[in-house]
Amino acid sequence: MSRAWVPRRAGRRRGAGHLPRENVASRVSAYVYGNVLVMAALIALDPDELQGPTGVLYVLGVGVSTYVAHTMGEAVGLRVRQGRSLDATALRHEIRDALPIVTTAAAPAALLVLAWAELVDAAVVLVLALTLVDLRLALLGSVVARISGERSSARVFLGGVVLAVVAAAAAALKWQLTH
Repeated sequence: MSRAWVPRRAGRRRGAGHLPRENVASRVSAYVYGNVLVMAALIALDPDELQGPTGVLYVLGVGVSTYVAHTMGEAVGLRVRQGRSLDATALRHEIRDALPIVTTAAAPAALLVLAWAELVDAAVVLVLALTLVDLRLALLGSVVARISGERSSARVFLGGVVLAVVAAAAAALKWQLTH
């Protein structure tokens, strides 16, 4: 199985910093999926809902429920691909590979706390949170290029921007269809 370089936090047991490409792909997939759904949650919020805990809880709820659903779906898919029951190690990998969804929800939720605490205007915080999620998606092209061993370029960055625009459209469509 090919391996890809993925930065690891200091202090991890494995020092090499390499993951199987399948795990990297799962994490990137979770990252994109999480960002789209968190963006849809942010689009659905009204600045008035940020005056209390509603906005923060809504975004965190979307993040946690997406994490659980994604992990379950990936675990079932892995079971089908392998043709056998999952062992604890495989399940831990699925749980870990879905963690980008949690970080996707945590960062905007932390921003929404600023509105809840009345430190920053709610409308400004909402725009900042949406911009953060869109920026994370726009930079994904460069991250994927690095993981794939390619050099980042204007074309790669433009691909990330296109991804961000498509993700924003998907999030807006989800919001439109569910509200």
